Amino acid sequence: MRPPEGKHFDLQSVDDGRPAVSVRRTASVAALIILIVAVAVAGAVGFGFGASAVGRRMFNQANFGAKRVKTELDEMQKTITQITTAVNLSSQRLATTRQEPLAFDYKLIEELEMVKLDPRPDTSRIFKVNYYLLEDLAIDRLMNYYYDTIILFGEVERHIKRTKADKSILESFVAKQAAKGGDEPGKQVNYGVVFDSRGKLAISTLVEVGKPVCKGGAENCAAADIEGFMIRSNTGANWTPRKVGPKPEGDKVVPIERTPLFEAVMSGSPDQVRMEQYKQRLNNIRLILQRLAATRKELGDAIDKAASRPDLFTL
Repeated sequence: MRPPEGKHFDLQSVDDGRPAVSVRRTASVAALIILIVAVAVAGAVGFGFGASAVGRRMFNQANFGAKRVKTELDEMQKTITQITTAVNLSSQRLATTRQEPLAFDYKLIEELEMVKLDPRPDTSRIFKVNYYLLEDLAIDRLMNYYYDTIILFGEVERHIKRTKADKSILESFVAKQAAKGGDEPGKQVNYGVVFDSRGKLAISTLVEVGKPVCKGGAENCAAADIEGFMIRSNTGANWTPRKVGPKPEGDKVVPIERTPLFEAVMSGSPDQVRMEQYKQRLNNIRLILQRLAATRKELGDAIDKAASRPDLFTL
């Protein structure tokens, strides 16, 4: 390009009265703002995905822990069921012979010996798990169920060991009791005391207490309708009625509670103490089984629900 003849290009800038602006600086500030916005958006998205991934992993870990707890509970329940079955069968055998549920039954010991108590429940499957999303009440029941199971296994082991050590003593005691058992085989003999206050000193006499005397002459009645008992002062003597009352008066009979001391005195043998210990051990086992049965259903429902949850997808 050439200027017209006699003229030239005017290359001077025109001052419009406005301050000069750097185009490079304006572009840099805009780019910085765009970068900050992009970083903020990326950070928010990343934090959201990260938090979601952490929550999903915790949810899946809770499901995995619930499955491990369920497996351990099922193994524990198998052993508990075997113990329960043995105790129930013993009660049935004793009932057929009209004996009390806690009476001596060595076959129970033989059946308990067949139950595999070891290895004990695995604590890593119960305590080293993520209890996320598991109800607090279910966790409390789980701990109670575990500790009651450990106590039960220990009681069963102790019962087997001590009963085997006392076997000959217990069998001898049972035979002696059967030999002097009263008018009917297996019948428990009850005793009472009558008082004679005709002299200067009141004297008490031990008597055998028989059938209750009911109001109106009924054969059977509730405790509130019992007027007295048939008593006799010697084996083979005639039975006579004697009234009962709230106070030990001269014409009343006072039944005696069958405490361990009373049993030991009446049996005439210290072996009664061994028998009472046998009954106490067996009763402890029965009570623990009742607690476990009451806890197992509600605990099982909560654990089954947690173990059946599907896992969530996570990166």
